[in-house]
Amino acid sequence: MSKTSKVSLDRLAGALFRPDGVALIGASDDPAKNTGRPQRYLAKHGFAGSVAPINARRDLVQEVPAFPDLATAPDTIDHAFVMVPAPAVPEVIRQCADKGVAVATIYSDGFAESGADGLERQREIVAIAGAGGVRLIGPNSMGVISPANRVALSVNAVLEMERLVPGRIGVVSQSGTILGTLISRGAARGIGFSHMVSVGNECDLGVGEIVDLLAGDPDTDVIALFLEGVRDAEALGEAARRAHEAGKPVIAHKLGRSKAGRQLAQSHSGAIAGGDRSVGAFFRHHGILRADMLETLFEMPALVAGRRPGRGRRVSVVTTTGGGAATVADRLGALGLDLVGPGKVLRERLSALGVDLGGGPLVDLTMAGTRKEVYAAALETLLAGDDCDAVVAVVGSSGQFHPELAVAPIVEADTGAKFLAAFIAPDAPESLRRLTAAGKACFRTPEACADAVHAALTWRPPVDIAATKAPDIGEMSRDNATDERGASRVFAALGVEQTRSVVLPNADDPVPADLPYPVAVKVLSPDIAHKADVGGIRLGVGNVDEVRGAVADIRAAVGETAPQARITGYLVQAMETGQQEVLVGFRRDPEVGPVAIVGAGGVLTEIYEDVAVRLAPVDVAMAREMIDEVKGLAPLRGYRGAPQGDLDALARAIAALSTLALAEPPVAEAEINPLLVRREGEGVVAVDGLIRLA
Repeated sequence: MSKTSKVSLDRLAGALFRPDGVALIGASDDPAKNTGRPQRYLAKHGFAGSVAPINARRDLVQEVPAFPDLATAPDTIDHAFVMVPAPAVPEVIRQCADKGVAVATIYSDGFAESGADGLERQREIVAIAGAGGVRLIGPNSMGVISPANRVALSVNAVLEMERLVPGRIGVVSQSGTILGTLISRGAARGIGFSHMVSVGNECDLGVGEIVDLLAGDPDTDVIALFLEGVRDAEALGEAARRAHEAGKPVIAHKLGRSKAGRQLAQSHSGAIAGGDRSVGAFFRHHGILRADMLETLFEMPALVAGRRPGRGRRVSVVTTTGGGAATVADRLGALGLDLVGPGKVLRERLSALGVDLGGGPLVDLTMAGTRKEVYAAALETLLAGDDCDAVVAVVGSSGQFHPELAVAPIVEADTGAKFLAAFIAPDAPESLRRLTAAGKACFRTPEACADAVHAALTWRPPVDIAATKAPDIGEMSRDNATDERGASRVFAALGVEQTRSVVLPNADDPVPADLPYPVAVKVLSPDIAHKADVGGIRLGVGNVDEVRGAVADIRAAVGETAPQARITGYLVQAMETGQQEVLVGFRRDPEVGPVAIVGAGGVLTEIYEDVAVRLAPVDVAMAREMIDEVKGLAPLRGYRGAPQGDLDALARAIAALSTLALAEPPVAEAEINPLLVRREGEGVVAVDGLIRLA
């Protein structure tokens, strides 16, 4: 709960989802106005609690007795819906505190989203509410809709519909209008919702706390999130874990990418791991399923409700329409899932029914004709066997005209622990209705079907959070850690081998005679992240005279390309060889916090964007998973007979660098690029790197 809250979880959930009495502050007598809609909608949808319109200029509002302020309203009010202009909201929240109102949902705008004055006003209402024991939703909230309890506390015009379809999907949305989209699209499919909350600005109650309430809600089995950004990663992560413990899957659909992270990043890893990749790592870390499509968000819950994450990626597609099935199968393959054709047991069972299956990755029953006993036998065998982890049942024209043939077996199927998804190729509302009523996951498009199956099969339990010690890296400051020399000292303290090097503090300093030629010569500067971009590096330097010449050339080039950069010296490094270059990075993402990054090294890293990202810190086992994900590191894994690289040493380096998540002073980003990986048993060595403090 919020540190400022004095409201118990039980009372908060009751006031939010099943209030005994609501106050409509700023209620209009005109039922067509936004401020008049909530009263009309509450009556229309049968809200059983008391409703108190607050309007200082009217005794009756929409033929219901009105009150000039909260003080004169009945004492049963536990939820206030605030619709007055922004300057009047602070006084309203004071009245809510005096009245003992548990929750105030603020529809009014003109707060943090409107600039500095609005932000100050928002801080004021948060302080008033915190001192008075009132929890706030919004501002800019479209309200709360709870079909399970006939609560229609919203201005959303979707509530003009005749009936709200109750269901067992709880929704938390950062977009108010999306509630109407979900309700209307869901109703067309017979899909209903338990509770729906528009969080607005999240000045107090945010996505995480509401997910926490839904995790304990008896009317909710699955929690769906519509996110524009992750505003409180810690709260959401903890709530998702509690939902997982309660057996309630959390599904998220997120819009947008974080530009802030890319603008702040100096490293390659910062550029390639910003925004969406980091959010994806956050979802995976906390066991949140990701729906790439909006349709998937409300069609997928039936696929995962009551189930736990698995480990397999094998899908069997059984169909009575080859073309229709191909539209799903092609998408599944593109998403990296393994399509499994008919196995021996299935072939033998269908052969006994007079059906001989052909080859290929589909269980294609098209030529067998649409017979219920055949389709049912195929489904039963696939769901009971060990050949696959999910089954996609695709139905052709019979789904539109004869649902008793291919659709009935899906309705009657015992899915067990496996995922079963149905796609009806033609428009077949009656078949979809039957499947939905039976609690079976059914999809109107092949894309949404494939998206949902992919999300289900790549779903993993929340990562165990083991205690990790802060790294002992000695004294680190902006003066001694932010050029390559300082960064290499930190990396060495983490246990990552560094290439042999010496520093020439000034361009005219004598060059040591015992350097292991050839060498690399680099500029040292806390202001230059990418030395090659400013002419700050020379490779293959063969003797003392060439070192002096390289230093002079670098000084001239940097003076022209980066005249404002502070030069702290010149680094002379031994040239190293290894089997492959790897990028190992760390950054503090502005949305989700510290992340670890691994990719193929070198200057083309940003172009290929072939990386693995996890929340940091990671352990060695997780680092090995990251290595296995990067396609560009296949040679290190022995691809096509290549000698195996030292993957254990690489994993240890990844895990070590990720502990910078716990370092003091805080590190904004760090990177070794490249880290040279030698052959198995020969270790790794860092050739270049940077650190930027937060």
